[in-house]
Amino acid sequence: MLNIKIKISLIFFISIVNYVFLHLIHDANWITLVEASFDVANRTPHWRVNQSRLMGPILLKLITLFGFISEQWALRLFMMFFVTFNNLLLAVCLSNMTNSKQKILNTLIIFNALLIISQDVWLYVWDFIDISFFIFYGFILFKEEYLKYLVPINFLHIFNRESALIMAVFFLLLIYTKDKNLTKLFKNNYVIGLIFNLTFGVLYTYFSRKILFIRQSDYTGGGQDLENNFLGGNWVTPLYNYNSLYNGETLANTLILLSLLLVFIFIFKNYKSFESVQKNLSLGIVINILPVFIFGIFTETRQYFPSLVLLTYLIFSKINLEQET
Repeated sequence: MLNIKIKISLIFFISIVNYVFLHLIHDANWITLVEASFDVANRTPHWRVNQSRLMGPILLKLITLFGFISEQWALRLFMMFFVTFNNLLLAVCLSNMTNSKQKILNTLIIFNALLIISQDVWLYVWDFIDISFFIFYGFILFKEEYLKYLVPINFLHIFNRESALIMAVFFLLLIYTKDKNLTKLFKNNYVIGLIFNLTFGVLYTYFSRKILFIRQSDYTGGGQDLENNFLGGNWVTPLYNYNSLYNGETLANTLILLSLLLVFIFIFKNYKSFESVQKNLSLGIVINILPVFIFGIFTETRQYFPSLVLLTYLIFSKINLEQET
């Protein structure tokens, strides 16, 4: 599992390039991004929905604990670490699926390119950690022997972002499609663990937003965010997303929707010819995109990072299979 079949120096080089692009893209908004992450740890997030996403902000806060590192530099170090860590993690996972250094390198380039072109105004610390979890989820779909780590990893994911709940449901669906015998299912340790995670995750998400939240940050006027009503923070957004089509950003919105449409067309067109793993990856992509239009804001493209990770695996798998045959 620790074997990496391409040079570490190449991974570091790709990571540095990625970080430079990210910093250039977000430099003008850097202070706001710093405040947005630290405000969660201070219980005064921009929006109540962010209050449950504690893992990243607490890690960020720990970096500044002794006062040697400023908040701005803490975010830089955090970003540099996770950009590199995610590339190393993906390289390790790919190295366990192919001996081709070229395929691994090409996949890393595709992965980093997709992340860079998917940037918008906002970027949070939990987005980087979410990528880490989804790299692991995608790997499990290829290597079922690592399924034994799914439940504890998914449990930890709950404290980063509620996408953990989506993936708990996703894996429950996959297990159910393999064996629909309910008696056996409820004796399956993975099923029991995922149901526990899902139940705990919903309760944690709701109560962390209800109990920990003090008020909105000064950035949003210091209000109480009382209008949000789903899971103690989210609101239902289809109408908001519809109205966003007329927010003046016609070209950007069109590009986002066209990009998503191309992904759906690619999946729909090839689904019947996909292998089992590829079908599961496709389902994972779709099940993580659709909630953005129900509970999220479709113009915030960072919300598609989980699907981009799974899409990267899908592209890798399809190219790998075609070259082998």
